[in-house]
Amino acid sequence: MKYLKTGFTLAEVLITLGVIGVVAALTIPGLISKHYEKRTITQLKAAQSILSQALRIAEEEYGTADGWEISGYDEESAIKIAEKIKPGLKLALDCGVEDLEGKCAPNLNYKHLRETNENNYATDRRHYKIKLANGSSIYIRGSSGNSVVVFYVDTNGNHSPNTFGRDMFQFMVDTNGSYLFPIGDPQKTTQTTANSCNKSDTGFGCTYYVLHHGNMNYLH
Repeated sequence: MKYLKTGFTLAEVLITLGVIGVVAALTIPGLISKHYEKRTITQLKAAQSILSQALRIAEEEYGTADGWEISGYDEESAIKIAEKIKPGLKLALDCGVEDLEGKCAPNLNYKHLRETNENNYATDRRHYKIKLANGSSIYIRGSSGNSVVVFYVDTNGNHSPNTFGRDMFQFMVDTNGSYLFPIGDPQKTTQTTANSCNKSDTGFGCTYYVLHHGNMNYLH
């Protein structure tokens, strides 16, 4: 009696595995990227809500931010703002104005979308560093001009990529102290989505883009 051969040859198995590997190599990075961007958008929206609520709580006790006697972009102003904002936040860590161990902010220079260097916020005492219970980090500083407070939001805390427009975003409080707005808002800032949210520029204006469009297509 003759028996029919069943199963696959080694060559067939290797060819199949090769095809699967090629398909995985083409699709998995895209899936990972989409998952990362979705999480970033969710974290950014959460930060906007959390900061807005914390501002409202602070205003109930201290009035609007324009009356907090903020002198500008300096250490004293950062501390003053943080003291008023922190009671309205659920904190995992309070790192203060200097975070040499990089617990809230990585002890290195952030990057622009165009890969040039930005600030090292861990060592810059003009920024008060905290980490929220949801894993995002907030760097708080004073300002002048058309804003009195600036919040830097790193959506995944002190983890990479530490780049504006990828995991780092900014909000401002305007001079009447009652409105939190995203950097990139064409009605409020010169760093607009149109002129700074692309891979050949800083990425400063991407906060408005992400919240307005609900995606991060400027990365592709």
